[in-house]
Amino acid sequence: MTPTTPMHLSRLVQISDLHLYAEASGTLDGMNCAAGLRAVLQAIRANEPALAGILCTGDLSQDESLASYHHLGQALDALRTPYYWLPGNHDSLSAMHAARGIAHPCFARAFSLPGWRVILLNSAVAGVSHGELCAAELAALDAELAQGSEALVICLHHHPVPTQAPWLQRHALRNPEALFARLDACPRVRLVLFGHIHHEFEHRRNGVLYLGAPATSVQFAPVSEDFALDTLGPGYRWLELCADGNFTSGVRRVVDLSSNGH
Repeated sequence: MTPTTPMHLSRLVQISDLHLYAEASGTLDGMNCAAGLRAVLQAIRANEPALAGILCTGDLSQDESLASYHHLGQALDALRTPYYWLPGNHDSLSAMHAARGIAHPCFARAFSLPGWRVILLNSAVAGVSHGELCAAELAALDAELAQGSEALVICLHHHPVPTQAPWLQRHALRNPEALFARLDACPRVRLVLFGHIHHEFEHRRNGVLYLGAPATSVQFAPVSEDFALDTLGPGYRWLELCADGNFTSGVRRVVDLSSNGH
């Protein structure tokens, strides 16, 4: 009897909404953001021994300081795993480039894994909290969708689908129809990952799973008419991508930290 070869699996994690400051003492709504990230990275180190990559989906900084991006780069370098940065509405892309160098692999717009292609889109608009995919981003997406046969993961910062917190819609992606028109026409798309909403989220649309991630900083209440905080600790999303196009995903939280400033 010939033994079967196990299907290749690629493990990724998504961290989002770090809101780091130049100073490690910086807090957001009572939460020490550097401590939250440190705890999440410790959990990743303990629970994710063989990662193919770390997806950092925006709001990496709160104060847009060069120092905040230096701190993040040093922390991620220590994990010795490829990582990828997307800007959010609180980020400065120029400061991100200055901190790592514009040619750094963390600014790759797409990368491949066995059976999969991961595409990273910049939805940030300077000076505002909502998002939009500009013509250049949509053209880059078109080019990716037109080639290859792999299953696809799309990553961006802003949420393209409504959540159960209506106040967040003021800060959502403003042109989701442009995104949907492209993804609906491409059966290879399996997953859309985003941050921005500071809570775990799942929505299925036309066979595509849209997943939001918890923040490594303060958590937003997932069901709320107006701005409200949750008491859950920071966390990250993990993904296991099988070379045949199947996948699993879940969220792991740091249970001993919450938005109380500890």
